[in-house]
Amino acid sequence: MNTTKTLSIFTFLLLIATTMSAQSPRRRGGVRTPGAKPPATQPAKPAAQPAAIPAVTPRPASVAAPKAPVLLAVVNGQNITTADIDPRVRELVETLDARIAGARNQILEMEINTLLLASEANRRKLTPQQFYDLEVTRKITDPPAAEVDKFIEDNREELKQVDPAAARKQVVEYLRGEREAAISAALVKRLRASTSVVKGALPSASDLPASAVMATIGGRAITAGTINERLKPIAYDMRVNAYRPQRQALDQTIDDMLLIAEANRRSVGPEQIIRTEISDKVRPPTEQEIAKFFTDNKASMKGDLASVRDQIAQFLQDQNQVRLEEELSLRLRKGANIRILLSEPTPPAQAVSVDDDPVRGPASAAVTVVEFTDFQCPSCAAMHPVLEEVLKSYGAKVRFVVRDFPLAMHPQARKAAEAANAAHAQGKFFEYAALLFKRQNALDVPSLKKYATELGLDRVRFDAALDGGKFADEVRHDVAQGELYGVGATPTIFVNGVMLTELTSEGLRAAIDRALATPNSAPKVSAK
Repeated sequence: MNTTKTLSIFTFLLLIATTMSAQSPRRRGGVRTPGAKPPATQPAKPAAQPAAIPAVTPRPASVAAPKAPVLLAVVNGQNITTADIDPRVRELVETLDARIAGARNQILEMEINTLLLASEANRRKLTPQQFYDLEVTRKITDPPAAEVDKFIEDNREELKQVDPAAARKQVVEYLRGEREAAISAALVKRLRASTSVVKGALPSASDLPASAVMATIGGRAITAGTINERLKPIAYDMRVNAYRPQRQALDQTIDDMLLIAEANRRSVGPEQIIRTEISDKVRPPTEQEIAKFFTDNKASMKGDLASVRDQIAQFLQDQNQVRLEEELSLRLRKGANIRILLSEPTPPAQAVSVDDDPVRGPASAAVTVVEFTDFQCPSCAAMHPVLEEVLKSYGAKVRFVVRDFPLAMHPQARKAAEAANAAHAQGKFFEYAALLFKRQNALDVPSLKKYATELGLDRVRFDAALDGGKFADEVRHDVAQGELYGVGATPTIFVNGVMLTELTSEGLRAAIDRALATPNSAPKVSAK
């Protein structure tokens, strides 16, 4: 996602809405009084597989001495290095390689645990999911009311903006997750005590050949190639999470440098420019502006206008200040000679599996587009016609595959995904999916069955599949694989295995054109 340059309405709505978003935009800092520092961003952690036993999180490495400064930009002939930005951001960047090495080790441990689980499941003539459900899922209990109440009280400040009923549900799920982690850890300990695990090459080594054996479990080898493929999306997320605050800190340093230079040119203090160009021009919003904002966003708000008026007023005033800061920043930069050397991380190409999921286009197509979608997700519904229009224009050059990724925040999405799979079994997936996106306000089971009738599907087969959960494992499988590829929000789209970062018609066309223009570019996909 691209960083936004203004305070987003969506960010504000999160404060007073009853639901939480899977992803939120970020704000780029503008000119402000020198001295304030942007907050450091926490690194992303490796995503866990729902069907696998989680590995133990490695201990953080000891704090090392700062590395030699790295040149980030040149402004009017003056260098800006990592030594000039927020020390917390510099530390985040300089410890990145060590944290990626730690993530590689964590992935190895997770792969070991997964093989241990699969081996024991096979011995008992069960699938890994059946074994996990038997040994872990069925043993998870709901926390008592007193424990939930105490957690809510201890975290009252963090939960004060969340609807009480929604907060309680989230806390219950969190505490159940803690119980699952504890039961999983105990299972890991038992499995490791009864099965031979032989470690091979050091997991911290990043230059190992793909065939290098990193561990052997019961005669089955885990290679460096497997670990490196699993690491790709995690390392990319970690690099992005280091790049974003670094770029924000760099932009702020550039703005501060130009502000001071302008102040010296005018023979005034920087604070005076801030006051005359920003502070004195910030005005409170009118009642009409507040009312209009409420009307335009009423569906996303909790409560009436009176209950959220002050929040809206503060948001609109903050938005006005951000606009003034951006305008001053642009004016100062207009006459400056600025060369940015810091570049955004490039998404890796992954071997994204297409499984036996719904597909349009020939297997021989030069480009394969894989979408992970959620039928209750408004962004997915908005992206649906964009995908249809763009992909149609490429004809047989592109193959399109749809995989499931229902988000936990959408309670009807998982059953809708199962229904779409049931329609796929009768050859009507894309027609059924189009109906779901058009009717996101009615995804209850009776409605899902009604849509099957509209498309002329065999209702006996369809209802039996939906009521019996025939495709529940298929949906879980897609989600688990999506997490391995770094999917954390919807829609997430891969073009020949490269995650699309600009979810627009132009962004999709550009990604497809790049893939088509790459010599000998085979689709980065794998079989089930």
